[in-house]
Amino acid sequence: MKKNLGRLFLLLLLPFLAFAQSELATHTLKVSKQSAYVKEAVEITFTAVQKDHENVMFFFFEPHKSDDYEITLLNKATKKIGYHNYTTTFTYLLFPLKAGKINVDFDYTIKTASDKAVAQVYIGSRDNVKWIETDDTIMPRQSVLLNIKALPEGIELVGDFKIKSVLKNSTIDQFSTAQVVYTLNGVGYVDKDLSPLRNVENVTVFEDTHDEAFKITKNGQVLEREYLYALSGDDDFVVPAVKIKAYSPRTKKFYTLSVDAYPISVKKLDPNTLLDDKESPTSDTFDLTWLVNIIIGLIIFVSGFITAKLSDNISLGWLQREKKFQDIKAAVDAKSLLFVMIRTYKTSAMQPYIDRLEAIAYAKENKSSFKQIKKEILKHL
Repeated sequence: MKKNLGRLFLLLLLPFLAFAQSELATHTLKVSKQSAYVKEAVEITFTAVQKDHENVMFFFFEPHKSDDYEITLLNKATKKIGYHNYTTTFTYLLFPLKAGKINVDFDYTIKTASDKAVAQVYIGSRDNVKWIETDDTIMPRQSVLLNIKALPEGIELVGDFKIKSVLKNSTIDQFSTAQVVYTLNGVGYVDKDLSPLRNVENVTVFEDTHDEAFKITKNGQVLEREYLYALSGDDDFVVPAVKIKAYSPRTKKFYTLSVDAYPISVKKLDPNTLLDDKESPTSDTFDLTWLVNIIIGLIIFVSGFITAKLSDNISLGWLQREKKFQDIKAAVDAKSLLFVMIRTYKTSAMQPYIDRLEAIAYAKENKSSFKQIKKEILKHL
């Protein structure tokens, strides 16, 4: 009985609370479209206008997080109309990530402060500044309901995009790599896990991405993204043609991005030809037996000369050892070391290490073993 009376009292009180809150400010909430496809950009604009001019007023408008969408604040603009009279506009860009009815909730708070409270912020040193003491009013939650349509099967991009590619070498040996770069640019929405090139049978593929440009605008993500691939194999292979299906909300048309296939020729090298079986320097480089019968003065002179030469060679050898394998030493994670190994050190002896690095980089195995593998590689080489 008491609970029912409490609920009834709250219902009777709500109109008065709403009236009291509406005396502080008015607001408008707009969306660029109520219906959209998955991943199609939707602009949401909220404008609050100060109505009570007794105090300084601050507006806060923040979206709830959800797996149903990605949302980014594009802009927050405050305009002074007069004394204690401000208007603030929040502009958000939302990308729906699933089909169906999506509800987007926002927390709306108004904070007020007297002129004296605001002035106190500027009193004292920079290290003694404190935030303004405000009276906070939590306004009714604001919501936007969107009707999101599913994309046809196989659509990977939403927006207006172009793609181009560059093959850096079409002839390799089984210990080097063919390098292909695909550059995607345009505006819309691109999944982080988009990959133009899928698995290539009997070919080891290393992949990395790099953004030349990226920003969020009211039309979507404006980007230029490079997809870098290094491919190696024991026999001739073909880098397959790329086809990415897309939808353009601007033209309301479906289209396909295409790149032709690349044939790669693999030269056969005999691993034995890569081994240096010559002794360098030779063990008899400094044969001093003939000095036995030379006079003591000449022995001292020649010994001093040889000692100087040996010192130079030792220093040079130390420097060469320090510079050797710098690309391996500079690798900071499994992916970067994997790329170095495939590009420069891909041999049958190194294949077990390459397999272990692939497991760490892509199969999410224990990443702590990366340093141990790096030590083993340097020791083996």
